Amino acid sequence: MVYCLSAVVPLMLTALLFHLPLVTHNRFFLPGTNRTLLGYVIHSAFLAAACGIVPLIPLLINTESKVGKYMSRIAFAVLGFICGWIARALAGTGGMLFFVLLVFVTYGGGTLFLFDWLFGVTRTFLTLLRWSVALFSYVTLQLQFNLSIDIDTWKNTNDAITFGAAYFYLLSLLEVVLYPPLMWYLEHRLRGERRYSIALDGFGKTEVWD
Repeated sequence: MVYCLSAVVPLMLTALLFHLPLVTHNRFFLPGTNRTLLGYVIHSAFLAAACGIVPLIPLLINTESKVGKYMSRIAFAVLGFICGWIARALAGTGGMLFFVLLVFVTYGGGTLFLFDWLFGVTRTFLTLLRWSVALFSYVTLQLQFNLSIDIDTWKNTNDAITFGAAYFYLLSLLEVVLYPPLMWYLEHRLRGERRYSIALDGFGKTEVWD
């Protein structure tokens, strides 16, 4: 439960940024937010969904050596810098900051960066699933709402509010409904296979008595 909450809470908080203007027909916004800022969030959400997986790939490589772990972190930092620079070129400094934040939000928050109780196979599968689902959901909602592929043409309009609420609430729902049973199934299979492998390793061995 803690694992699921750590992933869904950042998504829900982001969805709530769009909730108030949505239900008040864009008359009221949360303090510190406005339609322009939420437009940056929408633009950066696409960048996070499309290429946010790239800097995370080194973190998904399982290695027991200290050198390997250091190298994966260095690769993560380098790729993260490159992706952040690209995000800044496309959406400005504000867009870059939102990009970094939304990579954290889209890919499970604390489940990826702060702690992880899963087998490496499950973690990798879940991260790739989040990437594909986020990108598919973004494009599907664009088509559903009949929005242009050029985000700049609608990110500062009222359509962005509706889109943002639908997108982040959908990702939140998937974190609660879809991913937990998938994680349980994968972990159950992997732990069973591990016990079976241990049993096979001990099969046929005889204990020596003094």
